[in-house]
Amino acid sequence: MKNTKSCNWLLKNLSRVTVLDCGMLKPGTKGNYVPSGIIAGAKRFDISHAFSDVTGACPNTMCSAAQFQRGVRALGINQQDTVVVYDNFALFSAARAWWMFKAMGFEQVYVLDGGLVKWLELGLPVATDYAHSSEPGDFVADPQRGYFIDKHDVLEAIDNPEVLLLDARSPARFSGQEREPRVGMRSGHIPGSANVHYASVLDDSGLIKPKAQLRALLTEAGVINQALQFSCGSGVTACILAMIADECGFYPLSVYDGSWSEWGQNASLPVATCPT
Repeated sequence: MKNTKSCNWLLKNLSRVTVLDCGMLKPGTKGNYVPSGIIAGAKRFDISHAFSDVTGACPNTMCSAAQFQRGVRALGINQQDTVVVYDNFALFSAARAWWMFKAMGFEQVYVLDGGLVKWLELGLPVATDYAHSSEPGDFVADPQRGYFIDKHDVLEAIDNPEVLLLDARSPARFSGQEREPRVGMRSGHIPGSANVHYASVLDDSGLIKPKAQLRALLTEAGVINQALQFSCGSGVTACILAMIADECGFYPLSVYDGSWSEWGQNASLPVATCPT
């Protein structure tokens, strides 16, 4: 896999890479983020606050290039560094951080396959606190076009057969049979979109499935050679689908940043549901 690194690889290269904990609370969960462990030498990459547009109406939306550059430099990351990102699950928010770095023109970023769950399961080194950098890095944000799109881009493409939107939420949420975890959200999905639950990309051990199986998942959802858009609850797990689509060679790829947090609360935007 070109976008991931194994726990064993990371163990062998801990001293030569920058490791970032990109974990976060799932929607509807209250309290502060407290992981069950910290990978030795990891630094904290806070998607919901330090690297989010906290002035926006939707949670977890991409911050400005200036804010991203400032935050990454504060972590001591340099332009030539290799970065490995992980989260507190097998895979939930790490791909979001991966996509954000890619959107800022940084290529040497990888997702830890199995995340913190696999690292702890293997009994690999942990720390009691995050590492900190004494010197700022020289990271330069170079925003790339098309990585993030808004509701207007999605609305414009709804009836375009050359564009397919994949929704990473659970089948029950996608169909409208299950209420949304966020208050005030309508149930259902964006018309014309298809559902690929983000958890379906993992095998029973919590690792990402082989490329052939990932391609089969996408094919079953109707992916041929269209341009692909990705959505979810708040633009986080949508990036998991973007990562596997990139792994399988599909292009171009775009993440709808506002996702259902924006679409579901706007009564002027169309919603579809699936029959029970």
